[in-house]
Amino acid sequence: MQDRSEALPESESRTTGVPGHVPPELVREFDFRTGLGDRPHEVVGALHGGPRIVYSTTNHHHVAGVGSWIPTRAEDIRAVLQDAEAFSSRVVRSSSALTLIPLELDPPEHGAFRAIMNPLFSPNRIKVLEAKIRDRARALVENCAAKGESEYIDDFARPLPIGIFVDLMGLPPEDLERFLAWEKLIIHDMGARARTMKEVGDYLSGLIADRRVHPTDDLITFAVKSEIDGKPLSDAQVLGICVLLFMAGLDTVTSALGFQLRYLAEHPNEQQRLRDDPSLIPAAVEELLRAYAVVNTTRYATRDVELAGVTIKKGDNVTCSTILASRDPREFERSDEVLLDRSPNLHNAFSYGPHRCIGSHLARRELVIGLEEWLKRIPPFRLKDGQALEAHGGGVFGLEALPLVW
Repeated sequence: MQDRSEALPESESRTTGVPGHVPPELVREFDFRTGLGDRPHEVVGALHGGPRIVYSTTNHHHVAGVGSWIPTRAEDIRAVLQDAEAFSSRVVRSSSALTLIPLELDPPEHGAFRAIMNPLFSPNRIKVLEAKIRDRARALVENCAAKGESEYIDDFARPLPIGIFVDLMGLPPEDLERFLAWEKLIIHDMGARARTMKEVGDYLSGLIADRRVHPTDDLITFAVKSEIDGKPLSDAQVLGICVLLFMAGLDTVTSALGFQLRYLAEHPNEQQRLRDDPSLIPAAVEELLRAYAVVNTTRYATRDVELAGVTIKKGDNVTCSTILASRDPREFERSDEVLLDRSPNLHNAFSYGPHRCIGSHLARRELVIGLEEWLKRIPPFRLKDGQALEAHGGGVFGLEALPLVW
């Protein structure tokens, strides 16, 4: 495997868009978007062997051609994500002018919207949804079982969370295929992303207008009826919430499910261990979340700030990778190994700080229930012979496809 952590020569570093305040020995040509092969976690993990922080001219998953600092230690990633005053979430994106709420807001505005949404994703609220999640998982598994093989991403990992989203948002069931197509375009087709985001926004805007006149008991109606400081949310604010729920709850769960099943397909003894003792599944899901974290987020410095022994200048971008944090050998013993019963397991797959994933309880239940139902119905499975796997990078890592046979 190519060493992705070599520094550029000093003579080269000043001609490749590197800001003058960046020490040349910290410059790396590292991109979270491309060139990661089919095992991106191993490629990213190579950064642990280098400096505490590096700078890449090619790494910004929102705006092509804009460089970014990359802290490689969990403690520094935590420091960035927990300091919303120095490191803002108001990132610039090339694909859409829409603000994703509350993800791309800073305190105190972020806190007001977060307080509105927290009850929707509380453990008690998610417990009520478990029967729906299990019913949907069982239906998808039955379809796969009948075929004797599966392209797992399209057959199960993608439709499971999207089906739950469609139900929570009160969307017509017949529109499920439309959302499946949109999700695929947004993640995999950079050229179509802006157009697709507009289509999603236009679709949801129509529903928002309808719910203002014809309220129901879905999440769109909840957002429409919500108030901050006694004032109702604007259509743009409601739309920002709805689009975030669509984006954040779909590709992350799909990606986690994909890496989860790939590991088990490649490790039949571990697969059998979970079949023999299903009580291990929740802990196994936590460990697979740690080992195969998928999210990379961007912050920008609101002022000059010291981090990891360097000066981050005002306006600099900082990429915080849950992949790097969750595999940091300084925090996890045997960090590159999967230990299904690892305990304690204080991973950061759902991030840190005020922007910690609001839907973590829902995601956990989807992952656990999805694996439980799959193992109940599907016999021992493996990767289909002769099928090369491919992963995509960016803000969320994932497998393009996962062909399984049994």
